[in-house]
Amino acid sequence: MRLFLAAAVVIVTAACALLPATAEPTCEIGISEVLREIKEVISAGNRRCRDVPRGGMFGEHTEQMLQALRQHGEVVESLQTHTDSLNKALGAVAEVQTSQKFIVASLQTEMETERLARTHQRRTIEDLQSELNRLKEESKVWVDHLNSLESDIKEEIRKTESMAEEMAVEIRSANERVANLGKVIRRVQSSMQALERVVNRHTKALVTIRKYKGHVEDSEPDEVTVRPPQPLSENFDCPHPYTKMGAGCFTVHSDVRKTWEEARDDCKNIDGDLANPFDLYDLALFLDETFSASVHSNPGRWGFWIGAQLDNTDTWNWVTGVPVLMQVDFWGRGEPGDALEDDERCMFLHSLWRFRAGADSCSHKKFFVCEKKLN
Repeated sequence: MRLFLAAAVVIVTAACALLPATAEPTCEIGISEVLREIKEVISAGNRRCRDVPRGGMFGEHTEQMLQALRQHGEVVESLQTHTDSLNKALGAVAEVQTSQKFIVASLQTEMETERLARTHQRRTIEDLQSELNRLKEESKVWVDHLNSLESDIKEEIRKTESMAEEMAVEIRSANERVANLGKVIRRVQSSMQALERVVNRHTKALVTIRKYKGHVEDSEPDEVTVRPPQPLSENFDCPHPYTKMGAGCFTVHSDVRKTWEEARDDCKNIDGDLANPFDLYDLALFLDETFSASVHSNPGRWGFWIGAQLDNTDTWNWVTGVPVLMQVDFWGRGEPGDALEDDERCMFLHSLWRFRAGADSCSHKKFFVCEKKLN
């Protein structure tokens, strides 16, 4: 073994001696280059040794030395292969390091950007927090103001409701006074009509007296006012289906609507005629009291034919031939208009006017009121 090591040292020494001056390795040359040069020196040494006769340079150990040299060459080739692999690995590591440096630089840039963004975000949050606090203060002021306004409005509403209740009471009282006043007016009108009838009777009596005394001609005056018949006394009964209303007997038909002529025929079939009352106030008051609830739910539905028509001289007459006495507040609003021109020749009472009179075409269909005259 010692001889083998000594021979290896001699070979290496001899190989180093054979190297040219420029081939001496330096620290700047890579390990692969050094191994390659050693391999070449050994190969050159092998070629020289082959030329020496066996047992020449190393005697009987020449074969062992050659075998050792061959093994050494294989080792050198293996080292060369590993060195190349290491060089490739080092190159890959260098590329990885370069890539890592780029990634680290990118990460640093991104971290710096993120830091700036967070700084900006923090400042933005601080600004938003300040703005939110300011808005909270303003909203608190507005809420206090709105609460104050709400209290004022509620107080005003309460006062308004109180005033409305007082006004409603006053209106109801005024309506009651108006209704009572209307009744008083109608009673006064009735009294005036009765007084007028009394005056007419006295006038006729006076004319008769003067006639008998020779102060007037035998004939009656040309202009004699025709007046309605005298009302019945309060002690009378109405036959079926008529009902006592004021100073007459009436029946109201509110189930089927008919034309004026049809309604009159129906009234004649029950031994009567369309209503031609002595005082229209009593009939209007009865209708208003009877249909008041229905009128409020459907005020345009309730119209009733009565027994008066318009002649060609533009005069309204009852079916008995007696002229209609136009009392105060007799017609409804806007009535009768130009009834003769519009061919509205039949009279009716309607709920829209608290059953005051109106004029309409006789061919229209309405409810109706019949009356039976008692002697």
